[in-house]
Amino acid sequence: MTKPKKSELIPSTVDKENPATWLKYTKNSCKFCASTCCTMPIEVRWEDLVNLNLVTEDDLVSPLKTTIAKLKKEKVITAYRKESGLFALKQTDEGKCRYLINNRCIVYKKRPLVCRAFPLEMGWRHGYCPQKPI
Repeated sequence: MTKPKKSELIPSTVDKENPATWLKYTKNSCKFCASTCCTMPIEVRWEDLVNLNLVTEDDLVSPLKTTIAKLKKEKVITAYRKESGLFALKQTDEGKCRYLINNRCIVYKKRPLVCRAFPLEMGWRHGYCPQKPI
């Protein structure tokens, strides 16, 4: 059996659904990327919903089931996972994060934890991301 050439190990295309094709993350990765990570499912914590002003003080004292139903009806979330306590944010019709405008995050300073930690501490393959050029 022959050893594969280095060029054969580098994926020819990046598929956000296949972490084996992702590229090594660098400090400049985001500069030339089409924000591919913002087209992946975004699961947020309760604290993130508060920081983004997606829940009110009334929601904080309401039963969780009531708040989940309200957030679904308002098309803020698509699901809640009881096991993890995470809420799936509803994406735009184009399949992007609701806060991605002109390839920029409009809530960058108060973005959810998953966005802050991706791809170094969170994600399917730490240290790698589904970079696609703009």
